[in-house]
Amino acid sequence: MQVKREIVARGRVYYPLHCYSLSHLVPSLLSITELRRYHMMRFLLYFFLGGTVTALVAYLANRGEGTLSAFVAAFPVLTALTFLLVSAEGRPADVAEYARGLILFTPAWICYVVVVLLGFQRLGTLRSIVLGMAVYVLASAVLRLIFLRPGPGWP
Repeated sequence: MQVKREIVARGRVYYPLHCYSLSHLVPSLLSITELRRYHMMRFLLYFFLGGTVTALVAYLANRGEGTLSAFVAAFPVLTALTFLLVSAEGRPADVAEYARGLILFTPAWICYVVVVLLGFQRLGTLRSIVLGMAVYVLASAVLRLIFLRPGPGWP
């Protein structure tokens, strides 16, 4: 009785399928595991950087340093870090697209801040924030429809 084996060609040498698969599977699994670990560490770093800035802003605001708190929040350190991280992870076109998006959605962000500023005494902080976010999403959608073609990832 003859056993049938599947054969895979690698160059001019033929290997049984199970040898070819195992010889490439183990290094692939190791590289996938290391890649996942790298991505997880990278995102944890992003998380802690963002959390540090948020905590500093809240701390300064609670000490009565509202203007300094706003300066820290608006200071482009997170934007600069994002530019660096996007350029390290992607292509120059990704950095340019991110920068264009920042410019495009700045008017929507200004609308959000104005709604919160005008609404927090009448509506309360939480309601004015929710209303401001709704205005931000609506203004962003309008700006996007005006200036960009609809694409994947947007409703």
